[in-house]
Amino acid sequence: MQINQISQTIPNKLTKGRNNQQEIKRKNPAFKGPLDSFCLGVANAIENGGLFVSFTLQDMIGTNLPRPIMGLMRNRKENKGQKNIRFALKEASREFLTGPSMFAIPAALLFAGKRIAGKATEIPMKLIKSFGDIHVHALENAGKAVTKQEFFENAFTEILKNSKGEQRASADTVKMAAAFSKKLTESSSAGKKVLKNAISEMSDDFVNAVKGSAQDVAHTDFTRAVISDRASASFKDTANFLVSYADDVVKKSANKSSSEVVNYVKKLSANKVLGRLAAITIMYSAVMTFLQVIPKLYNKAEGKDNAGLKGLMKEETINDKSLDTHKQVDKSKPSFVSAAGLANRLTDNGLLGRIGKGIEFQGCNVSFPLLLGIMGFGILFPRIRQAKDKYDREEIIRRDVTTCAVMCFGEKALRKVFSKFNENKSGLVLASKQTGFKNQSILKRLFDYIRPINGVSVLSSDQIVSKYSGIEKYKDGIKGFCEFIEGQGGNLSKVFSLTDKSKNIVQELLSKEGKDLATADNATIKEILSKAKGSDEIKKLTELFKEKNNAWVTKAKTLNARFTALSVIVLVPLFLGVLLPIINERNTKKRVRDDLNLKNSQINSGLSNLEQDKKTAEIFKDFTRFK
Repeated sequence: MQINQISQTIPNKLTKGRNNQQEIKRKNPAFKGPLDSFCLGVANAIENGGLFVSFTLQDMIGTNLPRPIMGLMRNRKENKGQKNIRFALKEASREFLTGPSMFAIPAALLFAGKRIAGKATEIPMKLIKSFGDIHVHALENAGKAVTKQEFFENAFTEILKNSKGEQRASADTVKMAAAFSKKLTESSSAGKKVLKNAISEMSDDFVNAVKGSAQDVAHTDFTRAVISDRASASFKDTANFLVSYADDVVKKSANKSSSEVVNYVKKLSANKVLGRLAAITIMYSAVMTFLQVIPKLYNKAEGKDNAGLKGLMKEETINDKSLDTHKQVDKSKPSFVSAAGLANRLTDNGLLGRIGKGIEFQGCNVSFPLLLGIMGFGILFPRIRQAKDKYDREEIIRRDVTTCAVMCFGEKALRKVFSKFNENKSGLVLASKQTGFKNQSILKRLFDYIRPINGVSVLSSDQIVSKYSGIEKYKDGIKGFCEFIEGQGGNLSKVFSLTDKSKNIVQELLSKEGKDLATADNATIKEILSKAKGSDEIKKLTELFKEKNNAWVTKAKTLNARFTALSVIVLVPLFLGVLLPIINERNTKKRVRDDLNLKNSQINSGLSNLEQDKKTAEIFKDFTRFK
């Protein structure tokens, strides 16, 4: 199916007549078809929901639904068309218990923890420590307890200063921080919807402020707030966490006297860090404990025997342990620093701090290191250990190792490769590369595409908006935008050729220098556009990029969204839900046939030897009688 592409809004006068419509569509291909709208919807849901939505969608569509259906048809030919209900029950109970529990359990515990231990329970440890330092600094300067708005103002001043790369907060930074603190204070008590809209508006202002001061526009993430030298996060997350911290710690310290409030906040912040660590430990332990039990539950749903072998051998043969080399596991059970010091070590940049960062949950979303731990020790190990026989064990290894690899590594790597393909075709920058990426060896660049975290990262919707809209807000205006495209390996000729209007404007400027847009390189285009800064042509060009949903933003979002939707809706279900069960079934059938043939040959060989022994005995008997 061909997917339409993005175009600008076309006046009604120009769309009269079939020929005019076709000509306009040819010149300005548009991305407004229902399929692309669906792809964008899926991608936005995954982006907003994080790993929880991404994993759940892939798990539900790719494994939970198709595998029980494939299980019903397991060994259908050998079972004379009968449905393998017991095997389907096993598949359904395993899949529907595993995926949802990985997120439902942490979500429930986090919900309870916030009400028992305070809202700071949801804040990452490094951010709690950074907020605590800002809070203490504000208390020391004020000489008394500070209000929520005063805390917000100090926090935003520090965040804006760090994010803009200022040594000291400028007058504009202080002014913006005051406006942010007032808006956040008012909206935080006006309901979730009001708060969300307020933070979204503040985020736009924050992006423009960082964009206008960034020294390295190619590699700076304009959406990321630098809270301190130990912590950073997206501005939207940071603002929400500031509200949680204020509702918890700032509120509790508001009634303390000036003589004790600083020490109280230092101690309370340290305890909140340790409380967050305890919450993470409880959530992770609860998930791991439940995952250990799941194999027992789905084995019980399946019944005593391996239902995957039904129809491949007789019932008595299924229970014949001589075919199984699976060793049974012995299940018998065998008969300090201060809180502030530990909190500092957990939130600094040392080894313990890196471990603390690696084990953080984001809401109910597990971090990648924790996901690997859950996959290995919570899913693979207990399933292999509790396998019914060698056939079951081999299927578990083949199925679950492949599934875990696809979930953790494969889909993300393919997204990056797909974005690279679209970058080459469209000229747009769709992924972020680290400084010096071009100078790395081929193997290092390949590794950056394969590894799921760090390295090359596909741009999020917010990042795309920050890069491709309001380009006049770049530090050097149009030149800054060109440096971003050039620095990340994009193609300015293709970028400005996206719409007829931008193409004509840039071509007009290049023609004055005897250049052609189709053949001009990035350096030439950047130089000529930089010289024309402030001209009417540049004003018209930047006006095309002004809106947050302009043609470049929409196209970049759509290109990145296509593979996300394709993988979740098509590739993952096809491979993990259909092809992998077929592969498992065929391999198990072959293994069973080989084992039965081997056993039969051994039996036949034993009978032949017995008959030979009888003949030898008769000959020997005749020989002795003759003698």
